[in-house]
Amino acid sequence: MQLFGARQQRGALRLIAAAGVVAAAGLIAATGAANPEWTAPAGSDFPLTGGNYWHQRYSALDQINASNVATLGAAWLVGLEGGRPGGQLEGTPVVLDGVMYVSTGTRSVLALDAATGAVKWRYRPGAEGPSGGNKGVAVAEGKVFLGRRDSVLVALDQQTGEVVWETQLTTEPGAYVSAPAVYHDGLVYIGTSGGDSGARGQMGAYDAQTGREVWRFYTIPGADDRFADTWEGDSYKNGGGGVWVSPTIDPELGMIYMSVGNVGLRQYGAADRNPDFRDEGQRGFDNLFTASVLALDLKTGEYRWHFQQVRHDIWHYDAGGPSVLADITYEGRQRKILMHPGKTGYLYILDRTDGTPLIGMEERAVPQEPRMKTAPTQPYPIGDPFVPLCPEPLGDYARGCLFAAYNERPVLIAPGSAGGNSWAPMTFSPRTGLAYVPGTIFDSLYILGAEGEGREMQSTTFHPAGVRRAGTLTAMDPATNRIVWQKQMDFPMGGGSGLLSTAGGLLFNGQPDGNLVAYDIRNGDELWRFQTGAGADAGVATYAVDGEQYVAIMAGGNRVLRSQRGDYLWAFKLGGTLPEAPAPEPPPAIQP
Repeated sequence: MQLFGARQQRGALRLIAAAGVVAAAGLIAATGAANPEWTAPAGSDFPLTGGNYWHQRYSALDQINASNVATLGAAWLVGLEGGRPGGQLEGTPVVLDGVMYVSTGTRSVLALDAATGAVKWRYRPGAEGPSGGNKGVAVAEGKVFLGRRDSVLVALDQQTGEVVWETQLTTEPGAYVSAPAVYHDGLVYIGTSGGDSGARGQMGAYDAQTGREVWRFYTIPGADDRFADTWEGDSYKNGGGGVWVSPTIDPELGMIYMSVGNVGLRQYGAADRNPDFRDEGQRGFDNLFTASVLALDLKTGEYRWHFQQVRHDIWHYDAGGPSVLADITYEGRQRKILMHPGKTGYLYILDRTDGTPLIGMEERAVPQEPRMKTAPTQPYPIGDPFVPLCPEPLGDYARGCLFAAYNERPVLIAPGSAGGNSWAPMTFSPRTGLAYVPGTIFDSLYILGAEGEGREMQSTTFHPAGVRRAGTLTAMDPATNRIVWQKQMDFPMGGGSGLLSTAGGLLFNGQPDGNLVAYDIRNGDELWRFQTGAGADAGVATYAVDGEQYVAIMAGGNRVLRSQRGDYLWAFKLGGTLPEAPAPEPPPAIQP
């Protein structure tokens, strides 16, 4: 682990003009008044895609609970694209004052009556542009903020959906936005992804009134920047470091935390960008800030600290999902912690004030392949992994665990390039004091020396026929990083749905087979399920209108999970009477 004191990163940080930022009107709470308790659990409203600024995805509502969830039924259903699936639906609904705001894979935004599903307005971009998964919107200061796939941040009038302003976030080739924006105190925070295509990741803050850029921080340093010496030569030009999910905010500490993706997947030194190849052998050293949790100053974007989960990543073990904050008692005193579930299969638990591990970290020697300039050691969190770290036998393939080296002979490795926790959000319940982590088991076959002249030192990954493909649902104690209970799943838990916990003693999860499922938070036992008709690979929200609690989810399918496509937005309440949809066809088997 490398930790550094706070200091401005030259060049990578561009402070535009922090002075004169308009003060915030404040996020609207359940009472309709400005809410000074930014970390309060979601209540009648679900005001952010993460539930609150700490991204806990927890609701204090308990009208729907473990004793009556069996009577939960569908209250209304809306076809967001008129019955024509168009792009993945990965977002979490935001609900304020009885109005729901959702984004779609076609770059559209809808405002709906949260009690009936009636559409109040719809925004469609005026020009053609790329479609793709979008994980939601932010709502504040009378505006709805959307990060479009074409790297444009749009502010819409909250009442009409009319465009107030647009800001181009970057012109970096291959860059796009997949994460929701987050609003706080007059600023809109949003990052760009596309690291797999070699785009250089960034996080920025923008004036909510005008869209003016206030600061920008690049996740990959430039030639003269601090941390450039963590890249061999000028290999930082590989790009990468995408910000795939929304940041997490601690207003009291004045810090914003983001998860940073992998190194750019392209042939080093070549003009083309090929997402199937990585040039590990030409980019020695640690390669910051890839595969890291990164903390910045909320107002200025100045570097505060980082923790790198994987040094010199050659396995696609990027830090993809959002971080979750909590205050817990550890060894008799209160501690401010950050939790991040990694693709390594471990839950990383850090002191969020400075990034030091709470429980501890073991530096272990790992297998070496000198031609790939592998890091000699890697950090292992003290505690239990939430998925297996070694693969099951498959044919004649050689097998390796977690940080196994590989070469021209294919090696089957777990958790694999899509295993552990990719981007499915975890949840933390202040009531139980436990973290609940969705995990994916999906072993990958790695090989060095892909086809093509000049690519002898590049690698690629496959998922061969017959490879295991499953998941885990795990309750973990953040004070010990040990498993409290775990359920084995027949499918990956790696879609965009993740988990929602409630004061009613429930865990909700949308699944790629189309089912929305409620589990008992005490033990993970299934209590209720409903078939939505398409892959339910989006985040779950819960809210209340006129004293009645609802649960909402979009079902649009997922390309990575090969689940059934659709354009559905469902809302549920106790006694709802709409029938289930027909079950979709199961995804096709993995082909060699």
